[in-house]
Amino acid sequence: MSPQASASEQRLLAPSRERVKRGPNGWLGLAVPVGLVAVWAAVTATGVVSPRILPNPGAVATAAYAFLFGDATTTLPGVVRFEGAGVFHIVASLRRLLVAFCLAAAVGVPLGLALGLSHRVALVLDPLVQALRPIPIFAWLPLGLAWFGLGEGAARFLIFIGAVFPIVVSTADGVMRVPRAWAETALMLGTSRSQLPRRVYLPATLPSIVTGLRLGLTLGWMSVIVGELTGTRRGLGAMMMAAREVGRLDRVIVGMAFFALLGLGTDLLVRRVSRRFTRWASS
Repeated sequence: MSPQASASEQRLLAPSRERVKRGPNGWLGLAVPVGLVAVWAAVTATGVVSPRILPNPGAVATAAYAFLFGDATTTLPGVVRFEGAGVFHIVASLRRLLVAFCLAAAVGVPLGLALGLSHRVALVLDPLVQALRPIPIFAWLPLGLAWFGLGEGAARFLIFIGAVFPIVVSTADGVMRVPRAWAETALMLGTSRSQLPRRVYLPATLPSIVTGLRLGLTLGWMSVIVGELTGTRRGLGAMMMAAREVGRLDRVIVGMAFFALLGLGTDLLVRRVSRRFTRWASS
């Protein structure tokens, strides 16, 4: 495993003082999105890009309003709902993500600790982890369908696969970066060897665990849309696939926007919760 790669990931994800203070009230952070929307509106309004390829922002905003507040009774039977089905699809995707992500964390953190603490465990399992984690999530789709069938089981399996490997690798790297002197000092102060993982390694590895959780959460959201290709009729991914089939790119962009908002919101939640346990790391 590469400590350097994990360290760079931590620098990328860790909220630095410079980024927090870069503009009054954080307005500077909105400049790029607003500029992109302005360019988007300009190229669609002037005809540089056809609306069939890229719907204009007004059409997407109208579709978003219909998604959240439209009349659900206009949806035909057997068709994936869109009008007025925003909460329905958002809750379905969020539930899938949270169930699979919690399972990935419950498996990934202990496995990462074991890989980092035990040379024997690392010899046995690390080659397998390193071989499996580059496999694209789409490659797991046939196995997910074969093992779990159509629906929730396969969807959650694919999200789990997407989320678990960053958690395992980041946790293991964090354990291996704990100075040996910390464990030796703890032993001198009366800590038994069986207590070292809980009293020394786990607290010292928390920043790396948080990094792994955030990366796993991001990849978990990226895997949701693949998971929702498994025959489910609920969720943002299912809605986007149904919209693509009828050429409604405005609805596809609405789905992308809600994925972005949900990913941003869940990442912010993880960051805020983790600060209560890792304040010492930034001091």
